[in-house]
Amino acid sequence: MEYLQAPGGIRIAADRWYHRHHYWILSDTAGTGHYKLGLTAYVCRPGIEVYFVEQLPQPGTIIVEGGLLGVVETEKAVVSIYSPVLCRVEAVNRTVLEDPNCLSFDNYRVWLIEFSTTELPPLLSAIEYCQYLQELPPPQCIWSRA
Repeated sequence: MEYLQAPGGIRIAADRWYHRHHYWILSDTAGTGHYKLGLTAYVCRPGIEVYFVEQLPQPGTIIVEGGLLGVVETEKAVVSIYSPVLCRVEAVNRTVLEDPNCLSFDNYRVWLIEFSTTELPPLLSAIEYCQYLQELPPPQCIWSRA
């Protein structure tokens, strides 16, 4: 996997799309409208302990745009993850529920949910996301959306 280097030494995986609320979206290779969603290194990076992951929806659940997809608590912040689009939850990564700290070891290989949708909203490329991070405070200052 190729990475870009963002401010503060944060790695950004070059093969996926990014949302301004610091999660990544990776399309399946078959182009079937299935996607995986995970947190970026801005939120979960090596050395940051992840205490819990909760409120992930059950497979089969329809989530409206802006609906809650889950909550992650790290030693630096509580991060609520909201759906960027109307979607159907296809799978939940049970590993993150049993061992939430796995997110901080390799957050680009550990996904939270897999979902399906007919269209995605505009997202940032890896380069655009790196540029966006340059406008933000250091990662330890992240706060969750109310």
